[in-house]
Amino acid sequence: MKTNRYLQTGEKSLCCGCMACSRTCPFGAIEMRRDEKGFSYPVLDLEKCKDCGMCQKVCPMEENYVGQDAEPDTYAVCNSSEEVVRKSSSGGMFSLLAEWVISQGGIIYGVEFDKEFGVRHGRATTMEEAARFRTSKYVESDISQVYTSLIQDLEEGKIVLLTGTPCQISGVTKHLRLKKVGTEKLYTCDNICHGVPSSKIWRDYLSIIKSAYIKPGDKILQINMRSKKNSWQERMLDIELENGDIGQEIKQFSFNQFFSSMYGQRNSCFYCRYTSYKRPSDFTIGDFWNLENAGISFDTTKGVNALLVNTDKGRELFEKLRTHAKVQPVSKKACWQAHLEYSSKQPAKQEQFWKEYSETENKEEILKRYMKGSLTTRIIRKLSPVLQKTGLYGLAGKLYKVVFVGKKNE
Repeated sequence: MKTNRYLQTGEKSLCCGCMACSRTCPFGAIEMRRDEKGFSYPVLDLEKCKDCGMCQKVCPMEENYVGQDAEPDTYAVCNSSEEVVRKSSSGGMFSLLAEWVISQGGIIYGVEFDKEFGVRHGRATTMEEAARFRTSKYVESDISQVYTSLIQDLEEGKIVLLTGTPCQISGVTKHLRLKKVGTEKLYTCDNICHGVPSSKIWRDYLSIIKSAYIKPGDKILQINMRSKKNSWQERMLDIELENGDIGQEIKQFSFNQFFSSMYGQRNSCFYCRYTSYKRPSDFTIGDFWNLENAGISFDTTKGVNALLVNTDKGRELFEKLRTHAKVQPVSKKACWQAHLEYSSKQPAKQEQFWKEYSETENKEEILKRYMKGSLTTRIIRKLSPVLQKTGLYGLAGKLYKVVFVGKKNE
């Protein structure tokens, strides 16, 4: 059959959940269904399938960027607006892109919380709406609503900015090419991705917070998974309530800690096809960790982005934007992050976690136990801030690949 490899084998490491195959199939033969862990996978209706091969052509997991080098323009970037930087995860590079697109009458697609604080891709036509896309959401995003409206926006001649994980960007852009939709006015921006945890676990976590930590009658006003109340480098979860304060409780029971443990991540994230300097997007943004080595001349205490400009279209746009930011060219080495080279390492006891999680009613107890992470994870948490300050972050990351990751991703 000409179907993609996941549909041929059922091997979950071969599906990133981008939904491109189900949206592209011309015969409606593919339906996305969630498994017991909360991740969506395609299901093929053999009676409808005509073996046209479109699902194989559109699948981002049929690509493999791993080990492929490229020469993007690399920068340290900080938005000129202190308020924007304060409200952003790092240096406000996303807002720089979004403000220009909105000023051109364009559309932004990014990741937001819905009314129940589920995580999804949304559409924005104003900066007030686009502000919902600021800051990281450490949960798999439901991208299902993007495909139809994005095509309509492009066909109407609007400038569009699409942000997301590299596999999502690849799936959507391959879909557009197969549908023969013009992308001259489409700009894409991916993030340096560590993997996506299950939306089911996130929903369970919120349910625990509401039932065990929030007083009756109180409610959540907003959630920030990258609050800068203490430091931009701390990656602190902040849950703001209408009346109460559960800041101390969250420190002991933080979803961010569970995210960094890697136990809840999608299986394909441990076999990422996009861990390289070759990228599927015009722009790639992330945190800038190698501050001591880079010799950055502007103030970085409130946050700074590592920026990779990957295409000529991206370079042309960035030249228009850079006057609205503090920008310093840096080397590829200074911009280095682990997941520009290799995938996250799958915890040895991940399947044990899922077994215990599915069989136990007390989800809080399981999450608390596993969010501590493996011994390796705990060591990394302790050492990372020190390594970043001493300029040894990159060297330690290279050593980690040799000792712990090995040849798995090669």
